[in-house]
Amino acid sequence: MTRLKILVGATLLCVASIASAQDAPDPAAPPPDGTTPPAATTAAAAPGGEIISEPLTLGKSVLGITAGFEIARLTFTIPPIPPATTPMTSSATAEELLLGAGYGVNEKLEIGATYAIDVHDPSGTFPNSGKGPLAIYAGYSLMAGKLSIAAGADFTIDLGNTDAKAINAGLAVRYMVAPKIAIVTGNPVPPGPVGQHLSISLASNGPITLAIPVGVELQASPQAFLYLNTELASFSISNSSNAFLFSDFIPIDVGLLYRAGPGLDVGAHFADNLKSAGDFYVFGVMLRYMKG
Repeated sequence: MTRLKILVGATLLCVASIASAQDAPDPAAPPPDGTTPPAATTAAAAPGGEIISEPLTLGKSVLGITAGFEIARLTFTIPPIPPATTPMTSSATAEELLLGAGYGVNEKLEIGATYAIDVHDPSGTFPNSGKGPLAIYAGYSLMAGKLSIAAGADFTIDLGNTDAKAINAGLAVRYMVAPKIAIVTGNPVPPGPVGQHLSISLASNGPITLAIPVGVELQASPQAFLYLNTELASFSISNSSNAFLFSDFIPIDVGLLYRAGPGLDVGAHFADNLKSAGDFYVFGVMLRYMKG
């Protein structure tokens, strides 16, 4: 009986859909008065809709601005100094201001910059307080649809320590496994560097690594967008060491973006390494505004 009800319901739904399609006017057909309809706007032309379906790069003439505030907490163990035999545990907290802006040069190309500023570090554990890394980036959309791909690169320099500079490159990839669920890698939420899988330090004997991040996105409601990111592995190309999920680390970054108004999103995120949970974690709030 249950199967019969499902079959009847599905049949009625199909019939209604066919009838609706037959009655609906063809959107490509010219108006009855003979005037020319306006050109359709591409999905990437302006911000709007659900976050999970947004293009991976900003559309033409779209301006994106981000701002965030993060609190980092570090807990560490100090080895005992003889004659003491018991190690001591200490902790430090620092706050960081995050700023970013991106601009859509055309329907595929986005350029922009991000800057992180250490605004408070009373312990001195986090060096170069008051300055931080500046990144100048570009991203280019390669394809869009159920599978979306964008490629990008950036140059990053720490203004508090100009010897710390690097070139990063990578991909943002989003595959829609369902209308509201996607599997991703990189940064599929513009503006910002689209991916930093390959990191090449320009410091003397600096590390060169290739990371494999992966994540899941969920559009829980028209306004609420959730995500969970981790890293499968980090491969050493030079001057570093390999690291693998579960055996060496369990990094997580979980967050929420909420559409508070047209083009305006607010959110929060939490990051930690569950392999040594609580030793170093980050909590942050963020704001994103797009206009175009």
